[in-house]
Amino acid sequence: MEERNAGKKTTYGKVLGSFKMKCPFCGGDMVVTETQYDVPGMGPVIIVNKVCTKCGYRRNDVIPLRSEGHKRIYYKVEGERDYEAKVIRSPYARIKIPELGLEMEPGIDAEMFVTNIEGILRMFIDAAERIRAMEGGEETEEERRLREKVEHLGGGFTVVIDDREGLSKIENADRRKLLVEEVDGAKSG
Repeated sequence: MEERNAGKKTTYGKVLGSFKMKCPFCGGDMVVTETQYDVPGMGPVIIVNKVCTKCGYRRNDVIPLRSEGHKRIYYKVEGERDYEAKVIRSPYARIKIPELGLEMEPGIDAEMFVTNIEGILRMFIDAAERIRAMEGGEETEEERRLREKVEHLGGGFTVVIDDREGLSKIENADRRKLLVEEVDGAKSG
C-alpha cells in the first residue's frame, strides 16, 4: 500500500492506504483505497473503494470489523405498512421467505445493503427477470404471484434473516411481528 495517504483522516474516516491493481474488465489501472469508518449502529467497518481510471468501473465494499454472534431475525409481513420496515443486511446474511419459496444466499462477492421489505421482494423479481432473459423463457406462475404481491403490498409471509455474524437488522418494524433469536436458543425481541 502507498504510505502517503495512510493515517490521513478525512470526512469519511481514516485512510488505511491505497494501491493500484489491474481492472478485471479492461486491464487498466484500478485505484483501490481502504478507509476505516465508524458506521452508526454497525460499528467499525473498512470501506474498500475501487475505481478504474481507464473504463470508469467502480465498486465500494463494506467489510464489518465486529461480530455480535449468530442470529436469526423473523419478521411477519401481514400488510402494506409492514413493507416499510427497513432491512439492513450484512454481507454474511442469508434471506429466506419460506412461504414464497425464496432464498438469497451470501456469495463470495456479497454486499451489505439497506432497503425495505418491498425492496427485498423486488430484488427477487429482478433476479428472476435476469434468469428468464438469459434462458429466453416465459414468466412463471411463481414470478407472477410475487409481482402481484409486491404491486398490491399483500402479506401472508415471513422474512427470515439468518446472519452468522449477527450484524443484520430490521428497523422501523412493528415490534409485535419481529423476533430476534440467538442461535444458541436465547430469544429477544
